[in-house]
Amino acid sequence: MLLFALNFALGVSLQFGSRWHPRPLHHALYLLTCLSTVLALALAWKEGHSGTLLLLLVTLLLLVPRTHPGRADHALLATLIGALYVLTAWRLL
Repeated sequence: MLLFALNFALGVSLQFGSRWHPRPLHHALYLLTCLSTVLALALAWKEGHSGTLLLLLVTLLLLVPRTHPGRADHALLATLIGALYVLTAWRLL
């Protein structure tokens, strides 16, 4: 969730006209977010949990490259993923 939050904040700063354009960092954080979520899903399945929300998160994360940065679809999907991360974390408490 921390990796996603960092990447989301970076994306928002770019959306609002930040002159610093760290595309490689944005992509690296995205990759690490995907990998850590897949790892969490694998661990949930190993422990016998369904991991439904994690599976949904992985699916939505894999849809991100099909959207266009700077457009509403990219921002909407990122916001939806963020809300789902919060819901997943809340359910784990």
